[in-house]
Amino acid sequence: MTSRVRIAMCAALALCAAGAARADETLPLPLSGAAYRVAREAFAAYGEHRYADAIAGAREAIRQRPDVAELRVLLANSLAARGRLKDARRALDEAIAQLGPLPALSARRRQIDILIASGGAGGVPGDLPEPALKAARAAYRDYAKKDYASAAAGSREAVRLAPQAERLRYLLIDSLAASGDDAAAYAAAVDASMQFGDNDALRERRRFIGDRLAPAESKSAYAARERGDPDAAQAFARKAVMYAPARMDFRMQLIEISFARGDLAGVEAAASDAIAVDRDDALAWALRGYARAARGGDADADFAHALSIDANDARKNRDARVARAIVADVRLAQGNPQAALDALPPVTTRTPDDADAAITLRRHRAQTMLRMAATQAVKIDPRARPAFECREDRFGASCDVYAHDPALAATREARLAERRGDRGAAIGFWRTAIAGVPDDPQPRIALIDALAATGRTREASNEARALIDANLLDSMTDVQAAFIARRAGDNALALDYFARAEHDGKLPASAEADAGYAALGLHRNEEGAKYLERAIDHDDETMTPQALNDARAAHAEATRNWGFSASVNYRGNGAQQGFAFAPTPGVSNNWQAGAEAYWRPFGSLGDRMFEVYARGYENFGVKGGGPSGVSTLQAAIGARVKPFASANAIFALEKILPIGSDVRSDWLARAAYSNGFGDTRRLDVPNWWTGTVYGEAGHYIGNDSTYATANARLGRTYRVDSVSPRLTVFPHAVVGMDYDSAIDHSVPVGVGAGVAARYWFRGGPYDAPRSFVDVTVQYRFRVAGDDRARGVFFGAVFSY
Repeated sequence: MTSRVRIAMCAALALCAAGAARADETLPLPLSGAAYRVAREAFAAYGEHRYADAIAGAREAIRQRPDVAELRVLLANSLAARGRLKDARRALDEAIAQLGPLPALSARRRQIDILIASGGAGGVPGDLPEPALKAARAAYRDYAKKDYASAAAGSREAVRLAPQAERLRYLLIDSLAASGDDAAAYAAAVDASMQFGDNDALRERRRFIGDRLAPAESKSAYAARERGDPDAAQAFARKAVMYAPARMDFRMQLIEISFARGDLAGVEAAASDAIAVDRDDALAWALRGYARAARGGDADADFAHALSIDANDARKNRDARVARAIVADVRLAQGNPQAALDALPPVTTRTPDDADAAITLRRHRAQTMLRMAATQAVKIDPRARPAFECREDRFGASCDVYAHDPALAATREARLAERRGDRGAAIGFWRTAIAGVPDDPQPRIALIDALAATGRTREASNEARALIDANLLDSMTDVQAAFIARRAGDNALALDYFARAEHDGKLPASAEADAGYAALGLHRNEEGAKYLERAIDHDDETMTPQALNDARAAHAEATRNWGFSASVNYRGNGAQQGFAFAPTPGVSNNWQAGAEAYWRPFGSLGDRMFEVYARGYENFGVKGGGPSGVSTLQAAIGARVKPFASANAIFALEKILPIGSDVRSDWLARAAYSNGFGDTRRLDVPNWWTGTVYGEAGHYIGNDSTYATANARLGRTYRVDSVSPRLTVFPHAVVGMDYDSAIDHSVPVGVGAGVAARYWFRGGPYDAPRSFVDVTVQYRFRVAGDDRARGVFFGAVFSY
């Protein structure tokens, strides 16, 4: 929604324009910056009867934005309010010449013409008796000099002396209005109508003046309604409607107050008056039909007319859809679910509005009744009436109308709590809303979102599962149902609803990535990859840079079936992240080089993994004269598995095949665990905190020896955009330990600092970089154990 100020500016135009309908239907000003601020001040000045300031502000706003018709109308209204009708006419002529015969400009010019023709700028009637003639001449002179207070006093005297002179009544009305005494001006216009009969000139004056008087009455009605005095509220609201009969928002306020008083006859009468003003207002027809049905009368004709209206703008279209939901409520209460379904429009892929959820819910209720076959009509409960959400500003009150919604008050409070950042209070209000309408999924969806936003993901998942168990997925859109199923962890159900939405042409681009993740969760990698590709194709309208990178990373993982890596390490395996190459029993403080190729026979398994691999490696630079070089060359073939989706634990079993003379055949069982945060490349910020832990243990079955290695690193990762956004540097603190039963039973532990640099490459339109080169250098100080814990540690990895 627009801000209160923008609504007020639009509402001011509706007050000024005699033919305006609802303030909400006025188009918002397409302004920004200085022009918007000047226009806002000009509208405020007009509303406060500071017409000279309004004229000056409107002229300046027009200078900055001459293309905005609403500003031209404001200028004309301000000039007319000062009694400068011919100047107002000229301003509208100029606007029409420059902008074309826009309806707002042409209608206002016709109204000004009526005022001019009726004597607003005319001369003194020549047939007046001498005392009245003298008073009239003085009044006209004062009016011409813009001394409107003196003109009002003089014209009153002239009217007293010559009550039969109609032209003097116009002078009196215009003088009072220009002086700011709108109440007296309106009373004078009513008196003239009673004296001489109504005509266009008097009607235009009453409309013009009444538009300025009505907001105060509407605000008084709102205040009385808030303090629990519906009788006073109704009296004030009726005066607002009397002053501004074309303002449909004031009529809706009167209908709401009549509902609150339990006055269904009053609702029917007020709705009838609204229909007389605008026969194309679907809400007015539906509300009158509801009142008649609740009183036991026949509402069929009213409902048929409401359903026949073809709205031609966004606001009226929204109101027509709400009207259909109101009709459906009555038909459901009458035990006629098919008629309810016939009344409800489909929820399409057009721009959604706040009536969509109500329509979907009522379709679900009607379909449920049809399945039950036997239905029974019930008396319409007047308390289950259409809901109104009214608000007030200095231009009066306006009300949004909804189909019956017992959760409306709790929903409003929940949204206000969210707006002020109090998500705990919002969660409580959403639970209250759910209790009010247990078969409405919308408060449940909002509760799930609120829980997820506060990090209470388990509760959010439980609520999603409860929504599914309550059989409410069919009372929401397919896309909403898919997201709920995803939150509940049911990827199969989610993908089914995503597929339904796609089949019906209702899957938005913003949901395609989630459909892809659901497919990947089911290991339907080809299907998931296609969804992700479409999402990436629409990245300019649906994804943040980080979300786009995540989608590309998921696509790269889903389409990867094999890989290759090579590494060089110095002094154990604790310097690098990932499944390290196992040390040769009995060797320490050595260099080790190796290479590995792996294959995924079942493809990507998402958060799980199964790979078979073959690797070869050797030790070199071994201190103390131990075996080194080609004699330590060995190969291995094996398989590894990551069985748990929620834990990054890997288990492997491999057969060691000797190649060099100093290697023996053996079996090696291994297990590794890693965890951390901030250990993936980010695009949303240039640097971020990173922490990792890695541990690995292995046992040589034939050699009967065991080794273990572990390290933890904490630091900050920097993306080096000045060189390449694919390059990251990670300075960090480190603590590491190693153990090898073939050497001794000590556990060397060291702490120190290091830096790691990683360069990513081999990306594509749909893939995050698949390959990287990583180099790590650390220096550790011994904390416990032997000298293996201290010194320089080095690791380099090439992963393809």
